[in-house]
Amino acid sequence: MTFKFAGAKAQVCKYCKYLVARTDRGLAKVGQVADLVEIPSPLQLGTLGYWDRKRFEIEGRVQLDRVGASSAPWQEFALVLQDTDETYWIAYAQGRWYWTREVSPAPELPALGRLRPGVQMQLPAAGPIVIAEIGRRKVVSAEGELPFVAAPGVPTPYVDFSGPNGLFGTIDYGDGQSIPSKLFVGRQFDPSTFKLDSGQPLDAPQAQVEACTCPNCGGSLPLVSPGTSERIVCKYCGTISDIRQGGAALEALGQAPRPPVNPYIPLGAEGMLRGNRVICIGFVVRGTTVEGERYRWREYLLYAGPSLGYVWLMEEDLNWQFVTPLPPGEVNAAGMEAAYKGSRYAYKQSVSAQVEYVVGEFYWKVQIGETVQATEYTGPGGIVSVERDENEVNTSFCQPISGQEIAQGFRIAPPPSPAAFSSFSGSSSGSGKGSGCSPTLIWVVIVIVIILFVILSDCEGGSSGGGVYVGPGFSGK
Repeated sequence: MTFKFAGAKAQVCKYCKYLVARTDRGLAKVGQVADLVEIPSPLQLGTLGYWDRKRFEIEGRVQLDRVGASSAPWQEFALVLQDTDETYWIAYAQGRWYWTREVSPAPELPALGRLRPGVQMQLPAAGPIVIAEIGRRKVVSAEGELPFVAAPGVPTPYVDFSGPNGLFGTIDYGDGQSIPSKLFVGRQFDPSTFKLDSGQPLDAPQAQVEACTCPNCGGSLPLVSPGTSERIVCKYCGTISDIRQGGAALEALGQAPRPPVNPYIPLGAEGMLRGNRVICIGFVVRGTTVEGERYRWREYLLYAGPSLGYVWLMEEDLNWQFVTPLPPGEVNAAGMEAAYKGSRYAYKQSVSAQVEYVVGEFYWKVQIGETVQATEYTGPGGIVSVERDENEVNTSFCQPISGQEIAQGFRIAPPPSPAAFSSFSGSSSGSGKGSGCSPTLIWVVIVIVIILFVILSDCEGGSSGGGVYVGPGFSGK
């Protein structure tokens, strides 16, 4: 076994799949990795090209999976600049490309126990950040040469964060024993800055729509994004399945209730919206309860290809919103206002939102009953939405879009009349991995309650010190 790159500290044997570490005493066997999952990518071991006119080669790849939510591994590529021997990690997630680099030596890192999704803080070597996700992960497979010694199968806590201007990073807290804590800091980048020797653009679609078979009814289910999707709900029988092995297999988990209405935009429909070619791959019905009344709304997940990733359309009472996910670090939300791109957005409402019905293909492990706290801020051009659960925070920007534009974009009939949804009308709010935007009915209800409370208080000769609970603020701001 020989090492090609001076900075490599470990290598995976291509014959026996053992990870071997390079030490001052020779080579040491660390552990065996699993077979690689075929996740489509223009990058492969040995890929050559230029990044911002700097010559590079892909020296290695790792595939990781979440602990407790396995079956949807993601991959990161170790890229070496040939002139400087510097190593970068390249990853693709939900339509965005990122690079990171290990900060060595690592600065003093915040204690894991005091971090929560949405917390804003200053981090040495990174600057102002927002905690985006907290979880546990493990290395499941790898190939080639690696700039660190991985421990296959060993769970380690991690924290993903983001900041202004595309800043992105990860804190890996290690296992408290043989695996030290590491800090990786980088940015989202434009894939057009990569020029591969193959001539293939980095953001080119890497997979055609693939067909898989429902493990319950045998129905044919198209997979639009098998490399990034994690769960699919059969449109024929409602079976919920985990997507395994990059779409090569499905594992049935149970039945989901059928939505009470058919999606206005059919699953699989392709169209053009806001200058982007999109395909409808998922349909979700969500709801919230206010003053004992249940309100529901509908969301459509659209896949816009590797360049843009996922976007949403949200509809309630035929009021439509075009929803674009944002990195959490691009939004500064605190108390009664949020800042985004230099503009201020005023607090509107905060509600608890639950998934009630779901069908189609999704980039997270969607579950019936999954609940998030969704907070909205209104301002120039639309709504900033911040959605949190105990593990992560998601942000998005919502802009009005007409039903006519949607109908023309998908070449379908205009939206039905409001009477078609009369039994399913109500207010709406975003949810963790859903669209994240809502119309105003809930806010109207809350305003009415506040007005009545003030009137009653005045009639009684003053306030009793009580109030109307609208929603929680943010911790750690």
